[in-house]
Amino acid sequence: MAEASYAPASVWRRFMSMVYEGLLLFGPLLLIAFIYSVSLDFNDTSSAGSLTAKRLGLQLVCAAALVAYFTWGWSNQRCTLPMQTLGLRVVDARDPSRKVSPRQALLRALIAVPSTLTGIGLLSALLNRDSQTLHDRFSGTRLVHIPINRRV
Repeated sequence: MAEASYAPASVWRRFMSMVYEGLLLFGPLLLIAFIYSVSLDFNDTSSAGSLTAKRLGLQLVCAAALVAYFTWGWSNQRCTLPMQTLGLRVVDARDPSRKVSPRQALLRALIAVPSTLTGIGLLSALLNRDSQTLHDRFSGTRLVHIPINRRV
């Protein structure tokens, strides 16, 4: 890939990728929640403290699954299905030809999940001239748009 083809991803593409990711991840997260609930006998007859601990555990398990998915999907020149469909790729901010390390991808995922859920991620992309988010800046990565070559 030529360096000239690395244009910053627009906020619209980021948003559409988030919507697409959400639709794709709904099923696996529902399955994880089901397995967690069945394995821990998640019912209303437990004490209030026990239910609170189980709910917190479920939230942590789902968050860990999301972080693991995105860490794997963003590292070593991989991309998730929505990113591939929209022509997006996470690259190293200093050297776009270098692979994003698993450490960078993990840091990006740890910041991106709460940043995206609160809306801060899109807001920071709207306010930045290169449409880069807080999780991009802190992890040393960039989300770029690489046009997909298609024959019609």
